[in-house]
Amino acid sequence: MAERFAGKGMKVVLADRDEHALKQTAATIVASGAQAIAVGCDVTRPEQVENLADRAYEAFGTVHLLCNNAGVLGRILPSWEQPLANWDWVFGVNVKGIINGQHFFVPRMLKQDSEAYVLNTCSIAGMINGPFFAPYNASKHAALSITECLHHELRQVGSKIEVGALCPGWVNTGLAKVEEKLPEELYVVNQTAAQAKIVAERDQSVRKMVSESISPEEIADIVVAAIEEGRFWIFPHPERKADAAARMDEIQDERIPGFPAKARSV
Repeated sequence: MAERFAGKGMKVVLADRDEHALKQTAATIVASGAQAIAVGCDVTRPEQVENLADRAYEAFGTVHLLCNNAGVLGRILPSWEQPLANWDWVFGVNVKGIINGQHFFVPRMLKQDSEAYVLNTCSIAGMINGPFFAPYNASKHAALSITECLHHELRQVGSKIEVGALCPGWVNTGLAKVEEKLPEELYVVNQTAAQAKIVAERDQSVRKMVSESISPEEIADIVVAAIEEGRFWIFPHPERKADAAARMDEIQDERIPGFPAKARSV
C-alpha cells in the first residue's frame, strides 16, 4: 500500500517493528522519486505511536491518510488452551494498535479541517466466527466496532474525515508465520504429542490458504480505489459477504451458529 500511495504522488511515513524491512521499503520508495521516511514503531506502545505522529507532522506538516494496518494472527488453538499472554498480544496489536493510532493522529487531523481518510484494517473475521482463532476473531470484531464508531463520531461532529473498514479474507502476507512473530513467552505451549500434531496440521492448512490467496499488490489497488471513492466498506473478497449474511440470518432466526463455508478447511 505504501508503494501504491507513493505512486499516486503522496508523501509516505512508514512504521513497523521490523526496522530492516522498514528501511528497505522506504529506500525503494525514495529511489522511485517519491518522498518517504521510516519510523520504527511498536503500535502497542502509546509513546511510540505518539512519536510516530510527531515525526509525521514534523516532516510533512499534515496527515491526510492514516492506515492502522498492523495485525497478528496468534496461536491456532481451542480458546481454553490459548495462553493468556496470547490474548494480550493479539488484542494489543489488533485492537490497541488501532486505538493508539486514532488517539494520537485523529485530533491533529481534525485541527487541519481538511479532507482526510482513516483506514483501519479489520477482517471478514470481524463478521464471522469459527474454531481455533478466538483471540483473532474477537480482536477483529472489536476493530470493526471501533471503526464504525469512529465513522459515526466524525459524522456527528461534522468532520471532513472519511473512514474505511478494510475487511479481507486471507491475504498472501506473513500473517500465518506465527512463530516468526510470537513474543518470547509464547514460544512454549504445553502440549501432548497428539495435540502438537493437530496444531501443526492446522498451521499447515492456514499457511496453504494464505499462500494461495490474493496478493498485497491487489489489495493495494482495491484500497486506493476505495479511498478515492470515499467508501467505508472495503471487501477484497466480496464472495465472503455471503458468510456474514448467513450469520445474520442465523441471528434473525435464532438458529444455532453454523461454520462459515469458506473456513471449513481449517
